[in-house]
This record gives sequence, structure tokens and C-alpha cells, in this order.
Amino acid sequence: MKVSKAPKSVPHKDHYARISYLFQASSHLALNPQYDVLSRHYARTLDLVAKKTVLKLTPALKRQLCKKCNTFLIPGLTVKIHIENLSKAKSLRNDVLVNECLECGEKKRFPVGQQRDYVLFSEKEDVKIPAL
Repeated sequence: MKVSKAPKSVPHKDHYARISYLFQASSHLALNPQYDVLSRHYARTLDLVAKKTVLKLTPALKRQLCKKCNTFLIPGLTVKIHIENLSKAKSLRNDVLVNECLECGEKKRFPVGQQRDYVLFSEKEDVKIPAL
């Protein structure tokens, strides 16, 4: 006796759709300084939905939001990006990418000198991420 299996589906698809909508709305409104408060509100709501439903956000999405003030980070407009090397040897292995939010001054540091050809797991081509 064969038991037919239901087709595979993405769990919490409605939550992912809501997060996607809030992310797009926040990014669109962040371009206009008149709506920066509304943009931050949508980003904050996105973060709350992800925490409440215990969803894992992609690193690319998390890197575009300030953790402190929930500002959508746009290079040159809301974030200043530079590479710093505070080591005494000034080796390329010690380079650090610094994203500084222009709203609150919060800095995020990402080591970039260790492995220059490193690719995030979620950005690898052979990884299958479910579409929304």
C-alpha cells in the first residue's frame, strides 16, 4: 500500500511574504528623506515579525538594516563604508570593512582580509533556497 506524499512546500510562506513586502517598502521609502521615519518603522516591524515567528533572515538582508536605529542602509546616503586596518603590521589579512550608520553612528565591522575569495553560504550558486 503506497502512501502518497504531499508536495513539498515552504513553511511559513505567509510570514516570508510579509517580511519581503516590509523590506521592499522600507527600501523604497528610504530613498526619500521625507519618509525616513516610516521607512524605519517598516524595518522595525520586519525585525519584530522575524523574531516573533522565529525565521532566519538572509545575511544580505540583515546587512542592509542598522541594528540600533533600524535605518535602511544605502551607501552614500545613510551609511558610510570604508576599509580600516588598525594592526601595527598593516597586513592585508587584517583589513576590516566598516559600515557606519549616519543616523545613529553605529558601526558594523566585517573581516574581509582573511579570505578574499570567501562567499557566503546563502550566496553560493549550488545552494537551493526556496522561492517565495
